[in-house]
Amino acid sequence: MEDFIAGVSDPGRADRLTIAIDGRGAFRRFKDTIASWPDEEDRWYRFSDERRRGRAREWLAGAGYRPGPPSQGPRP
Repeated sequence: MEDFIAGVSDPGRADRLTIAIDGRGAFRRFKDTIASWPDEEDRWYRFSDERRRGRAREWLAGAGYRPGPPSQGPRP
């Protein structure tokens, strides 16, 4: 969440989000606060999804898996 907030261009929004993530219940407050701005909320979910994919790719690479060619869909 801190990395995301660092990329928020509106200082007022960034301040409110920074306050929201302080202490217990931070994730719920963050989600409640960011829901006030649909554009930021969409950006947050894209950011979060990409971070998850990146961690999964890193884990797979560490386990010796390498990417292959893209799938062409189900095989008959």
